[in-house]
Amino acid sequence: MPRDVVTLFAQDAGKKLIRKCCRQINLPVDDLRRLVEEVVDKSTMQRRHGLYEAFDEVLGATYEDEADDAS
Repeated sequence: MPRDVVTLFAQDAGKKLIRKCCRQINLPVDDLRRLVEEVVDKSTMQRRHGLYEAFDEVLGATYEDEADDAS
């Protein structure tokens, strides 16, 4: 499924806004994109089974990377 269904990622102004907001909350843009992809992938399911586990995987990988960088 094309990820540009979320138009903020497809437009220059949207990308700039995303970078600004992610910087404010210290969230890597790639992680936001992956989180949005998980929502889009699961949006056709009646129950969003597995969505929160997918979020945990994305955010867990980020925190592990940060811990590795700190050591």
